[in-house]
Amino acid sequence: MNTTWFFTDLPPSRHGIESELRLAFWKAGYGQIWFSCTKDEPPYECEGRWHGKGFVIEWQPKTFLMLKMNDADEDLLDAFQRMLKHKALAAYRNGEGKVVVEWRVQDAETRFQELQTSGAAALERLDQ
Repeated sequence: MNTTWFFTDLPPSRHGIESELRLAFWKAGYGQIWFSCTKDEPPYECEGRWHGKGFVIEWQPKTFLMLKMNDADEDLLDAFQRMLKHKALAAYRNGEGKVVVEWRVQDAETRFQELQTSGAAALERLDQ
């Protein structure tokens, strides 16, 4: 599976970012997923839809990705873990009550400690 979109600084083009994500996910067999870019400079942000459910992703290339959704969705989590070839670090609820799942390329332990001290609601470690 192609992770180029995560490890590359993409040009500031909403259309280009959307196309890069869609093609990567579609080629991996996730043909029902759709992305609309809402921020075309790092950290990038896209709104997505999959099987009728909405979500948001935010990512800084080579650093982190956050998947935000109203409720936990194991299939969506699995899709991102397969696409990133990496288990998520943690899941928690943010101040808006949304489920946030984070992936970190480096300093995962430091980030998890930050989440613990911040009092993140329903914090769960996922990479162990």
